[in-house]
Amino acid sequence: MENKRHIDVLIIGAGPAGSVCGSLLKQAGVECLIVDQATFPRDKVCGGGLTVKAWRLLDMLLPGIQYNYRPITRMRCQFENDAVCEFQAEYPIRMTRRKDFDYSLLQYYLDHGGELMKGSFARFDQQADGQVLVTLKSGEQISCRYLVAADGSNSQIRQQIHGDSKLRAMFLEQFDEGKESDDVFVHFSNNYRPGVFYKFSSVGRDMYGYASVETNDDMPRHKAGFKQALTKFGVPVGRICGAYIQLDTVPHTADNVILIGDAGGFANKLTGEGLYDAFKTAANAKRAIVEGRSFSETNKEEFRKMEHQKKVYEFFFSPIGWRLLRWALRCPRIIKWLFDAKMKRETFRA
Repeated sequence: MENKRHIDVLIIGAGPAGSVCGSLLKQAGVECLIVDQATFPRDKVCGGGLTVKAWRLLDMLLPGIQYNYRPITRMRCQFENDAVCEFQAEYPIRMTRRKDFDYSLLQYYLDHGGELMKGSFARFDQQADGQVLVTLKSGEQISCRYLVAADGSNSQIRQQIHGDSKLRAMFLEQFDEGKESDDVFVHFSNNYRPGVFYKFSSVGRDMYGYASVETNDDMPRHKAGFKQALTKFGVPVGRICGAYIQLDTVPHTADNVILIGDAGGFANKLTGEGLYDAFKTAANAKRAIVEGRSFSETNKEEFRKMEHQKKVYEFFFSPIGWRLLRWALRCPRIIKWLFDAKMKRETFRA
């Protein structure tokens, strides 16, 4: 089409990965456009917790970013009906409402001159001149030098390149509006291994969740398991929502098409935490674009970490790992040391 639009960088998805990547590109003077089908602010299934490494990284990448959060340091863990392991974290987890948090990131991008367009991705095609031609479901076409996929776990760009994911986790959530506890609680049980039941105390509400990585297409069975866990802890069953998180990290196949955040499978294989890796892969995508390097190179530490996490996940939910976890939960000092070390240990090159 002669009237198709040309842009230097086209980002599909205005969630944390897309908005942060767009803001970083604007800081570097790179022309970019974010396309998203949603109207913001919008809800999203996610605990919404920012660990210390995540909020430190975000503060570094987006100077002056403001968002509403509730700091939580009280951590409680339990295996079956054993005694609860409780400790105070060295640094707080900043609990947010993803609807508001994501909108704050997007607004930062817009306030710094970013452009947002509402639309739905349909497909992309590589062109002979090295450009990428993106077609939206409306029929509109946009050509770009770089296409950045930040369209989440259900990424259509990922689907076009790699097909269906083999490893994914299912997260079910229920909210108790108006109730604010002061802790994060995680319960381990053979009834939902490999998986956990958890409660996050957030802004203006408590959030209960259930995660599982086994036979994820059996939604009714998992909902029944979640309801059983809610009942066990005296929580009235209400409206349950759910989403899948891709845990397969896909390889980088083309230098001008970059997958970041959940679209690339960059979520913690053990905890499901995705915000830190969304920020980090967004920054590494910006480096690849601005410096003219391959994303395989600028993001190599993330790729290496994801491979390592697969091994950690397999051991954690193995019979030996499960017994070791149960033993460790009897020693709060050990759990606190491991938790504090993991929450802050990763470093990042800006």
